[in-house]
Amino acid sequence: MLKTLNTATKESIFYKVPAFIMDAIIQVGTLLWILYGTHMIRAKNLPIYEQDGTWVILIGSLLLSIAIAGIHLNERNRSAVNIASLAFLNAFLTWALFNGLMAIIYELTLQGKTLALQLAVTSILTVMVHLLFRQIISLIRRKGANNYPVLMVGSAQNLLSIYDYLIHDSFHDRGYSVLGFFSEEGGEIPQDATRLGGIEDCFGYIERSYPNIKEVLCSLNPATHTETVNRLVQLCENKMVRFKYVPDMEGYPKRKMRFSQLGSVNVISLHDEPLNTPMAAIVKRGGDIVLSLLFLCTLFPFIWLFCAIGIKLSSPGPVFFRQKRTGYEGKDFECLKFRSMHPSRDADTKQAVKGDSRVFPFGEFLRKSSLDELPQFINVLKGDMSIIGPRPHMIHHTDVYSGLIGDYMVRHFAKPGITGWAQINGCRGETKELDEMKRRVELDIWYIEHWSIELDLSIFFITIWQLLRGGDQKAY
Repeated sequence: MLKTLNTATKESIFYKVPAFIMDAIIQVGTLLWILYGTHMIRAKNLPIYEQDGTWVILIGSLLLSIAIAGIHLNERNRSAVNIASLAFLNAFLTWALFNGLMAIIYELTLQGKTLALQLAVTSILTVMVHLLFRQIISLIRRKGANNYPVLMVGSAQNLLSIYDYLIHDSFHDRGYSVLGFFSEEGGEIPQDATRLGGIEDCFGYIERSYPNIKEVLCSLNPATHTETVNRLVQLCENKMVRFKYVPDMEGYPKRKMRFSQLGSVNVISLHDEPLNTPMAAIVKRGGDIVLSLLFLCTLFPFIWLFCAIGIKLSSPGPVFFRQKRTGYEGKDFECLKFRSMHPSRDADTKQAVKGDSRVFPFGEFLRKSSLDELPQFINVLKGDMSIIGPRPHMIHHTDVYSGLIGDYMVRHFAKPGITGWAQINGCRGETKELDEMKRRVELDIWYIEHWSIELDLSIFFITIWQLLRGGDQKAY
């Protein structure tokens, strides 16, 4: 059976359908357990839940959530964190849709503890099951089934880099199989790769083997190999083999570029900006508003009272620290924090350092626990910031580093965030060396070029996990 797992249709049957069935079992089983095993449901609500329409609404909510978020267990370049984030998103959307529809259709009075228990159980179980399915898929691929056969034509450095990427250990169980190289005389290929012949030999090979070839990656320059490339494209399209051109971009920054056309001319933009679409902007801004309102109206008043008392007892001055920082598209805004330092003249030019004398003891606790950042949810609600994004830097740093790092200002193509991709990857706090800031900028740009809902969820949960583990050692 393993040998048959080769097409997208079969992948859906063998991977996605069982995952959907398990998700449905989790949703139905959890609701049954809550109704009859916990005795948490009020007597007046129980007859409402026992109606047949309840189960139709539940399964319908699950189907709708999958239509929105999708099931991507079999996609080859998704990490475990990404799979877990999508699983949580499916569980959360199902929970929100089901309970919202039950409240509207049946005028059901929702119970807070029941809602929390249902979300916790379905989320945990869904994440566990999806990760288990991912491990099973990896095992199947390690046994040689469900491979995605790729053929290489050429020997340019970019093509060799792709080969290394595809056969790297961390991707080996994702099912890529490089059949071999067709290269020019004298062209170098990796030592562990198979050379199948010269460039002209690829045509006969594809004619004979095309049912077992999914994709051809070609690095031949169409300006100097025009006829060969055109013949290869025509052959691949006739045989339903996907053709991808690997251009020689040596000297250009290694970024996620975007391909487009101006008139009939092909153009490559140096940056892909997934956030620069109306739908993405609506989704991200909507999530920011909902989550910031939820936090500011529930937990924040108690946190503010606790922090305000601690700050006032530790140091004279205001509770909030307000500082001009560089925001979206280079525009300045006033960033809010709980004050953790004694007032000083160099507050807007000097970073906090280890053992900084300006930091008072309670302020050190605020910084270590990241509580000092929480007032920025007000900035999020105002629209100056997002929950996830590149951290905003003080204006002085923008002035300095924009002259030292060529692509520094690119990080302002997205709204600044309370936490971000650079922060969860260790780029936080003082930057003693220029290379440290370069690394932070690289990660910020990577986030902008690869933004997705799943990525934001991954950053959000990793941030929480890091805080629960004790925060960042560089938070001083």
